[in-house]
Amino acid sequence: MKVKILMMCIGLMLSLSSFAQVKVDRGYGNQGQENTKFGKRGAALSIKYGIKAGVNMSSMSNDMTFDPNFSMGTGFRVGALMNFHWGQRTVSSRQGTGFWGLQPEVLFSNQVVKSDGGDMKLNYIQVPIMLKVYPTSALSFEIGPEFSYLISTSPESINVGDATVKTGDCKGLNWGAGVGAAYEFEMGLVVGARYSMAFTELGKNLKWKNNGNIQVTVGWLF
Repeated sequence: MKVKILMMCIGLMLSLSSFAQVKVDRGYGNQGQENTKFGKRGAALSIKYGIKAGVNMSSMSNDMTFDPNFSMGTGFRVGALMNFHWGQRTVSSRQGTGFWGLQPEVLFSNQVVKSDGGDMKLNYIQVPIMLKVYPTSALSFEIGPEFSYLISTSPESINVGDATVKTGDCKGLNWGAGVGAAYEFEMGLVVGARYSMAFTELGKNLKWKNNGNIQVTVGWLF
């Protein structure tokens, strides 16, 4: 009797284990497998690392009494990123094909602004954190905050009319926001465009804001 009860218990446990089994695609060569109907759609996460580089087209706003006549200049940006892409578009899709993503980046950004006093070159370390929405598994729209640290400015000063502005003293933390779009090719290539705006003045007595930066970039996800 005890043996019969034991065999029944083992059989019940095996049946429950078989019923509760979930196939989860972790992306290690099993991407062709489908999740069973007991799988939890949207639970899968794809994490990729990447690099990117591109062009900055930057402008500046002025709230001072004198007008430096700012206009757009061209610089560059380069850096690294992590791409988190949640969920699956369908139950049988690979992980990382859902509607939501998050992309933090660390970039060196050289931004050039033209003025009557010459070209201003501002060098930043930037950390954008983009919330991404994927209408398709490859196309994304993004929005999020951008934290920047101005590490250097050249030249050290510019002359605007009768005023001399010591731009070399402009250093420190800035913050702003960005909005854009990107397309991720299956091979790993990524192309994107973004517009970012800074909300912080360059100095306590310098009411200039680097408030318009158009970025066009290419990158690669690994």
